[in-house]
Amino acid sequence: MQINRLMGVVGAIAGMVACSMSFTANAASTAASTALSVTVPSYFNSTGDTAKWNTLISTAKKVSTTAILNPNDGPGTYQDANFTAIVTKLHASGAKVIGYISTQYGKRSLSAVAADINKYTAFYQVDGFFIDEMTSDSTTSHIQFYQSIYNYIKGLKSTYSVMANPGANMPELYASLPTADQFVVFEDNYKNYAKYQPASWQAAYPKSRFVHMVLNTTAAQMPGVVQYAKTHGAGSVFITDLKGNNPYKAMPSYWDNEVAAAIAP
Repeated sequence: MQINRLMGVVGAIAGMVACSMSFTANAASTAASTALSVTVPSYFNSTGDTAKWNTLISTAKKVSTTAILNPNDGPGTYQDANFTAIVTKLHASGAKVIGYISTQYGKRSLSAVAADINKYTAFYQVDGFFIDEMTSDSTTSHIQFYQSIYNYIKGLKSTYSVMANPGANMPELYASLPTADQFVVFEDNYKNYAKYQPASWQAAYPKSRFVHMVLNTTAAQMPGVVQYAKTHGAGSVFITDLKGNNPYKAMPSYWDNEVAAAIAP
């Protein structure tokens, strides 16, 4: 019945949708810096990655932290007692835990997305969901697809948070409907982040709604990236020196310094 309800949302909302720069040089010319939270794609194993989880648990005691749980490109097919224990420890440390959901840029069926959402709610005490592979165009059917997912999640529990990942700037309609509570509006490497500018419409929304994830960033580059994020519309960040197919398999080597930079005024 829940999946049918999700499928029905599409029709119900059909009428609703009608140059490179220096990080440090530009920071002074934009808005004043403020402390950031951290959003961590913690795509770690439930066993064997104890040190990584412990680092994340310690982080949550210092700074507002959202951990993205991803047992197996989604919730997996069974409840892993080790992940259950990890979620409990994260919550005890003050972290928010959200479950990873693949959408394949609107190509995955709504019923499959709903099934993954339902598994998370059955297996783990999540605080919300991370909707990955979100479209960033203005195609009506795409926007309706993500609005349907959002409405379905909020229908299950209004307090569930929804973070979506287009990984790039998108039309304001995604935010104004909304299709999510928070958006990852940049997910790319350091070189491309030097050219990033937030969409002009974002200035009318709280920074807390926007997340920047910057990959392949050296320890020397990281402080400048944090400052750039603070002055270019981010409310939360994740910066790492890793790259490749899974840059989220471990914490960055400079994580403690990144946390300190994020929470500095």
